[in-house]
Amino acid sequence: MKIGKEDFEAILAGSRDIRDYMEIDPKEGVATFFGVLSASNPDYLVRAIYEMYEQNLNRPLAVKATAQLFRSVGLGSVGLNNFLKKLGMNLTPAEFLMLVFRLQHQQGWGAPFELVSQNDKKIVLRTRQTFESRVMKDWNIPVCGIHRGWIEGILSAVTGKNWFCLETKCHAAGHEVCEFVADQTESSWKWKAQAIVKGDSAITEFIEHKPLEGKVKLIDDPVVMMPRFIFTSMMNSLARTMGEVPAGGVNYRAYMDMGKENVEHYKKMGITNPNTLADMAFKFYSQMGWFRIIGMDWEEAKKTKTIRLEHTVESESFGNTGKKVCYCTAGLLTGIVEGSFGIKVRGREVACRSQGDAHCVFEISNRTD
Repeated sequence: MKIGKEDFEAILAGSRDIRDYMEIDPKEGVATFFGVLSASNPDYLVRAIYEMYEQNLNRPLAVKATAQLFRSVGLGSVGLNNFLKKLGMNLTPAEFLMLVFRLQHQQGWGAPFELVSQNDKKIVLRTRQTFESRVMKDWNIPVCGIHRGWIEGILSAVTGKNWFCLETKCHAAGHEVCEFVADQTESSWKWKAQAIVKGDSAITEFIEHKPLEGKVKLIDDPVVMMPRFIFTSMMNSLARTMGEVPAGGVNYRAYMDMGKENVEHYKKMGITNPNTLADMAFKFYSQMGWFRIIGMDWEEAKKTKTIRLEHTVESESFGNTGKKVCYCTAGLLTGIVEGSFGIKVRGREVACRSQGDAHCVFEISNRTD
């Protein structure tokens, strides 16, 4: 089927719809829309995507991960945009977005869209409901990750600039409409890191893993994945060489320096608030599997921060030893606090899962020496 300018103009004008451009061959299992191969998207497939992400994330982050997935789908619309330009149709980003959604929603992806407002840096869209807001209605939160991702990908594809989309209202959350606000924004390291700290993103969104090349990047920085048994091997090797207590001191100091260096890296990215620096470091190490923070308390009289962890790499690696083992974690936490707030502190582990305590607990106190 040959598609021309008049066909798209008819779709935009509303005089024709996508049914005029559908071809289905059930015997061959082939369906095309505007000459492009397509397939149905049953409810259970969408639910499976959301629930797959939910298994490792919470529901809001599962929606965000779905948006990231469908952002890639939206980026593919650059081909349609180039085709329209060859036909002499130079649509604005908002006009092109509305055309794509008209074609999508005439295939069953929800109600028609309304363009609420537009300018060069912000576009606001609204619809009565989307396909995923109906399928995932029982989540009772804004769930339209598919549409958020499409919007970001489509706008990025046709403008060559980064866009970020939020769903400000959602039918699945009890609102009368689903409303989307898309902003053109720089996708900086600082912006990504702060989104992780606020809980709007998870580090999994920003991991670039090329296992066949032996490369892993996190927010554009090279990283390595290290199994937990490395900690037992390293600490046991040092203990055999110099004794257990001196080895613990070496590990404490080494990881304290690492925590401080990590904070300095964040400062170079333009982050200066001490609380943000500390929260960012804690969040990153937690999401990378080092530990899980379950509580932090500050005692003003003693100038002491108490940090309770559900697990640490050392306690998980060594298991039940009948003694405290978290020298690396103690040093790391100390270095993060010292580097973030620019003060001299001393850290010590006061409870440890390896000695039978419920949690690993650390006290970080001010020191004057």
